[in-house]
Amino acid sequence: MPQTSSIAEALEKEKLCNSSRNAQKEVMGLVLAVMAERCYDKSRWSSYWDLLPDIDDRQDMPVFWDQQDLQPLRNTPMAEKLGGKWPMTGCHVEHPTQVEELFDTVVKPFCSKGHVPEWQDKTKQQQWWLYLWATAVVSAYSFTLGEDKFQAMVPLWDMLNHVTGQCNVRLHHSSKHEALQMITTKPIKQGDEIINNYGPCSDSELLRRFGFIEQQPNPHNGCEIPCAMLVARCQEHMHPSGAKQSSSDAAHISSNKVFLQKKVQFIQKHGLVPSDGWFKADVLGQPQDEMIEVVRLLLLTAAEFTAFEKQVDRWQCPLARPLTQMTSICHQVPHIIRAIATERLAALAEPCTANDQAGNEHMHGFRRMAAQQVLLIERRALMGLQLWLDKHDSTSLINCSKKVWMHLR
Repeated sequence: MPQTSSIAEALEKEKLCNSSRNAQKEVMGLVLAVMAERCYDKSRWSSYWDLLPDIDDRQDMPVFWDQQDLQPLRNTPMAEKLGGKWPMTGCHVEHPTQVEELFDTVVKPFCSKGHVPEWQDKTKQQQWWLYLWATAVVSAYSFTLGEDKFQAMVPLWDMLNHVTGQCNVRLHHSSKHEALQMITTKPIKQGDEIINNYGPCSDSELLRRFGFIEQQPNPHNGCEIPCAMLVARCQEHMHPSGAKQSSSDAAHISSNKVFLQKKVQFIQKHGLVPSDGWFKADVLGQPQDEMIEVVRLLLLTAAEFTAFEKQVDRWQCPLARPLTQMTSICHQVPHIIRAIATERLAALAEPCTANDQAGNEHMHGFRRMAAQQVLLIERRALMGLQLWLDKHDSTSLINCSKKVWMHLR
């Protein structure tokens, strides 16, 4: 944990640990702590670092890939999350994300104050690679512990692998006893592998965060749509750019932008936005019900939204009747989602052909294979989303919206 590192006092001063549950600051505090301890000859954690992979052994993680390696993955959720595109206030994308930006805005200013041993003596390339190594290690090996969401490295436990659907242990953190336990969830025979669960991760997420993909079909695969993109496209639909505007029109648009933010706060308050700010559709293209409901709410007029907001408030009162009064859905809802799916599909790279592979011999075999698999899954799921929207009428969509509120209730 950052609190047990040799630079804990400096991290606390910079509010990079014990940071009021700010997930990104907690992660960056741990990255900096790992960097400092790695450079400190007398670190109490020296024997632990010897167990962890060095830079050469983590090259499968995309944080180490150059722009040419990442080219097949341009405009995929993996690449966009890595670069920090489509941020959503109140949401947290698991590390690594905003890699270059955080190096410039957090790491360099902190290290320039002398908190990381011999930082000033390193070349710029050495500084960058030390940061990338620490970022990869924290992403692949750290845990989030307790209600306070402390970010910590857990020696030995972090050596367990993940295989989707085959987990046989669970992690239990007891704040009361200050203990961390890995408890078996099924009998494990002698010689069998102990398998952890890194969460419901698609191959895209497994590649970005841990540097591998599943060898078997992954039920969590699909495509992803950023909520920030939904908000932006709904706003553009309601107020197309390029049209001539009078002063009264400008005032009206400004007022509507404020109202749009009120809608965003409403959907976040009621838990309609995923914690990372990205909606998902499965491999067949079926989207999350919440995505449909969010677009429906964003397209409501001021009067319609105000009425619905009051309806929700009454619904939440004790003994209130279930929220089932929704009877129609704007025909623009599927249009907006389909347009976004089409836009994102068009922005993706084309699948690699045999000739392309011959021209990409510079790419490591795993990188080429993993990039193609992630790309193909994203393309197929986006096409599936288009087909799903074509096959479902307004009645089906309104039922999706209703299910959201039934679930929340």
